Amino acid sequence: MKRAGRMRSRSQLLIWLAGVIMIAATVQAVLLVGEVAPTGWGVALVYAVTIVVGELWRVNVLGTRDFPPIALAAALAMPMTTALPGDIAAGYSAGLVIVVVGLATLFGQALRQWIGIGAFVAPQIASRVLVVTLTALLYRELPLGGRPLADWAVEWEDILWLTAMTMLLVGVAAMLVQLTLLAMQHSTSTHALLWQSLVDEVGAVGPLALATATSSVVLALAVGALGSIAIPLFLAPLLLLQLAVSRQSLVRDAQRQTIRSLSRITDQGGFTTQGHAVRVAHLSLALGRDLGLAERDLVDLEYAALLHDLGQVTLQRQIPGGATVDISPLDQRRIANTGASILARTAELSRLSLIVAGQAAPYRYGRDSRDVSLLCRILKVSNAFDDLTAASTRRPATIKALQRIRLNLGYEYDPLVVRSLCRVLVREGRVTPSEIAELDV
Repeated sequence: MKRAGRMRSRSQLLIWLAGVIMIAATVQAVLLVGEVAPTGWGVALVYAVTIVVGELWRVNVLGTRDFPPIALAAALAMPMTTALPGDIAAGYSAGLVIVVVGLATLFGQALRQWIGIGAFVAPQIASRVLVVTLTALLYRELPLGGRPLADWAVEWEDILWLTAMTMLLVGVAAMLVQLTLLAMQHSTSTHALLWQSLVDEVGAVGPLALATATSSVVLALAVGALGSIAIPLFLAPLLLLQLAVSRQSLVRDAQRQTIRSLSRITDQGGFTTQGHAVRVAHLSLALGRDLGLAERDLVDLEYAALLHDLGQVTLQRQIPGGATVDISPLDQRRIANTGASILARTAELSRLSLIVAGQAAPYRYGRDSRDVSLLCRILKVSNAFDDLTAASTRRPATIKALQRIRLNLGYEYDPLVVRSLCRVLVREGRVTPSEIAELDV
């Protein structure tokens, strides 16, 4: 609860900070508006339109993250655009760049919500303002040897590679801040550990973010030679990459839908209660995030939880309520091994067979021989809790289930996972901290 409160406070702080920056940037933009070249307004307009379009078409990564490479590339390129065709200085002040990018992002988000393709997310706008502010300050304002990098770049016309490398370093630094802010937002929404969210963010979006930073440098340099036409022209490679990532996301979504359909077999056959697999998967993900599992492990945990009762379809006589927690350990292992053998025959799902098979192993085996993974122990606790509550969310049923699990703590169930379960239940409001203290888990 305290950690979630701290994360929400950070998001609100980012929004307030972005608001203050926008006010200060507006003042500076008005004071220095006369320095902007006439042709510079046209380029700024193209940048703004590109950002709006990029906000409308955000790529979905791993089914959990929206990333706007087109909008980000244009937003990072504008503060590094100092020259226009004919050796004309663009005359953009840092304030003007921040205002244009901020308003374009705001308009894109509002338009996205209005046409019904996404929600208006204020932290995303705030993070964009902060990232562009950092880029503008590093490249245009921060003195290096008495002058900003933008002035040094003008003198490096004979060694353009040095200019490009400098711009790339600024772009990469800005993208690292962007990934950190995205990790904070992901951690806030999913209650995952911040450091693990950052690692997952780099692993999931890092390559696309690097391509975005590189494209921003190419855009800024190309605008100086070709003008505003360079923006759509040199965004084409990034556009193709975004199409490829979108196609990959569609394949992943199709696989998830297939697994969810398979998970309903036991429900429709009357072997388990309606929604049992989905509830176990939801709880398993919450425990996995609370315990700091990586994104790849969370995906495997979700899929294994959805299919963990698949072995019950071979039973000649159904288990009452499908509650495997009430049958003998031998029967539990038999059902788990049957489900695992079914999954092992499919190449795409074979990696889940060890998790499904290991869910029936008591914790003492894992403690002694270290052959039961954390994923299996999480799945075991999640399945037992849902079996014992019989899909009820009422507090008496929740406390009774925890009491039952506590009786086998350290033997059947991992104490680390059970304590995580208590934290998740407190966060969801199903029990109070005082009730958990009385259980003495």
